[in-house]
Amino acid sequence: MIKLIDWNSIKIDVKTTVKKLLRKGNVMPRIITMHPVRETNRYGFETTQLYRAKVARNLNVDYLHLASAPQIRDNWKKDIKKLGFLDKEIICVPFSYSDIGHKDSSLRPDVLELEEGDELVLTEDGFVSSVTLGDGSGKFYFTEAPFLFEDYKAGEVLLYNSDGSVALKMKYMNPFKQPVPVRLFYPGYIFLKDDEILAEEDLLVKYLAVNAKQDDLLIRDQHIVPAPNLCRFMENTGKNYYEVIHENVLRNLELANLRGKTSYLVAGERLTEELAKLDYDVRFLPPMVTENFAEVKNIGPVTDYCLVGNMQELKNVELVIKTFIQLYNLGSKAEITFYGGTEERLSELKAKYELTPNIKFVGIVDEVPYQKHECYISASFSELFANAFVEAASQGLLGLLSDVDFAHRYYASQSDSITLFRNQIELVEKIMQMEQADFQKSNEGNITLAKKYSLENVSKYYLDLMNKR
Repeated sequence: MIKLIDWNSIKIDVKTTVKKLLRKGNVMPRIITMHPVRETNRYGFETTQLYRAKVARNLNVDYLHLASAPQIRDNWKKDIKKLGFLDKEIICVPFSYSDIGHKDSSLRPDVLELEEGDELVLTEDGFVSSVTLGDGSGKFYFTEAPFLFEDYKAGEVLLYNSDGSVALKMKYMNPFKQPVPVRLFYPGYIFLKDDEILAEEDLLVKYLAVNAKQDDLLIRDQHIVPAPNLCRFMENTGKNYYEVIHENVLRNLELANLRGKTSYLVAGERLTEELAKLDYDVRFLPPMVTENFAEVKNIGPVTDYCLVGNMQELKNVELVIKTFIQLYNLGSKAEITFYGGTEERLSELKAKYELTPNIKFVGIVDEVPYQKHECYISASFSELFANAFVEAASQGLLGLLSDVDFAHRYYASQSDSITLFRNQIELVEKIMQMEQADFQKSNEGNITLAKKYSLENVSKYYLDLMNKR
């Protein structure tokens, strides 16, 4: 077993500093995001949340990124910070119960005595990140001391304080496969604290009851998962609270999860209008911001396309793959580069199709080089806002988009730099037309469209929300 040398000699500073920004004698509101953060993806909720952090920084207000689920992975803050979040912005709610849960890794490996078979993982700075025990019993995670133990045999996770006492017990449970002792709508963690069994939602309420200020702007990016206790807390305390709708709830039957008493921020203009007709309390809020716009110019002939996304079924990427295979066999010079998608998903697609040389998969990148391409293509079955297209539009790309509500048809009504298609036949025809020698189209419409969602303009939406009170 692993032994920590001179446990009690490791000093900790439990003193915290609360930063208060004053304006006209009042405490400045903060922008606070609540989300489980079960994964850290470059393309997903995290994109919107990072843009939200940028808005907060632009407004010179504090931003907090509250992870309601425990972050059980090596050097847990690293991946979140790599996306662009600042260390001071990241809080894992369960780990806040430990006095060392949010400390940086600072333990040198030479203070540990490892047994044969123990596997040591170090941070980039050479500090101890984790030790997987050779006897197969579990795995320790470290900050300045062991703060987390994943017990493989018991199926539990123990959160420790600096003195070795247990701060919190956690267990992952699936309400669809097993009885659970608390209300759990979807698979997630339950917690044992002082003989009280709590759900993720309950832990979040306890944290906010102590730490949330009355003027904070509180935003939950998970409306599809009911949180009745959290909603009740917000209503009873009169907090400035919203839940974000990122999907077309009219299409996927998630409308049943909406509450009449909850205020919603909708990531799409057209859906906001439709939900308002149904008497829901809704406001449009762009899920992203645009910066550094390209120059207006004519583009053509067009042969270089790109597509950005998670490559899942909703994005309908297989139609695009089949289209470009067909184009290659027809002698077209058009080529496409796909950005995003897990290794597993990309391997699946490569195994399913005999890819032609005009198709390239890059995978996940830190920054998509839109400027290398001429036109953005999307065959999605549904798009509420279409972040990637708006990013591409800001960089001066033309748009070739599936003829679907809400986003694509709305954008096409706002910009003549967009072409819509209804099926593979039309997509092939449009691409063949766009690569003709006499084809030219201005990108001005797309750049103008993208400027609607500039950092300055989106910041005004947030100011309005914060000034609502």
